[in-house]
Order: sequence, then structure tokens, then C-alpha cells
Amino acid sequence: MADASEKERRKISMAEVAKHSTEEDCWMVMHGLVVDLKKDFLDDHPGGPDVVTCLAGKDATRDFEDISHSDTARDWASKFIIGYLDTLEGEQAEEAKTKLIPKNAELSGKGGGGGAASLLPAIAVVIAAVVAFFVFKR
Repeated sequence: MADASEKERRKISMAEVAKHSTEEDCWMVMHGLVVDLKKDFLDDHPGGPDVVTCLAGKDATRDFEDISHSDTARDWASKFIIGYLDTLEGEQAEEAKTKLIPKNAELSGKGGGGGAASLLPAIAVVIAAVVAFFVFKR
């Protein structure tokens, strides 16, 4: 059986996405792409179906990125893409016909997940240097 990513994608309005807001019929938007999440996906989701279905019928981009999903999870979600938002125009609309959920590396510097975690080693070094300065100043 072909997955959703192998079918031709179509323009879909947010009003249409909003109609698919149950566990049995779960659509959502991520990065301008509409995904149709079937029951087997919901059952296999590591967080359980409830964390997904609470966002059914909505744009879940921010929530998806706040969790810092792995690239494997992004590949998995990309298999369920059925269309793209009708608000995309021109080059964005053309790209959406073949675009996948972006990988973490593609989102670097765009506010996608991760937060300040990459700064922690640098902060630790600064704190250690300040402490050492005051300890050895005597």
C-alpha cells in the first residue's frame, strides 16, 4: 500500500483541516504541510495518541518543534503528508508539493527546538573561570 507521501499533494485550507480533529480522523499542519495521521501512527506514537490528537485540526508546528523531535520522527511524520496550506503562494506553494518535514539541521537559527542547550558548555566554562578567579585571587 502506498503511503501518503507518494500521492499527489493538494492545496488544503485551515477550515478543512479543522474538520479533521478526532482520533479517528486526525489531520494537522506542520511547517505548512498537512498530515493525515492514521490510527496506527497514533497507536505507535511514543507519547501516546492523546498528545497528538489534542492538536488535531490545528497548526501544530510550534508544539512539534518545542518537543525537539528527532530526524527519525520527522521522516516518520513526512510519510503522512497529504497536502499543503492554501495560503502558500508562488515558490512556497511549488516547494510544498515535494517538501518534507524539515530536519533539525535545516531549522538551525530559525527558532526550531534546541533552545539554549548548545550554550551550556560555554556557560559552564565562564562560571568555572569566574569561580577560579575569585578563589585564586587571594
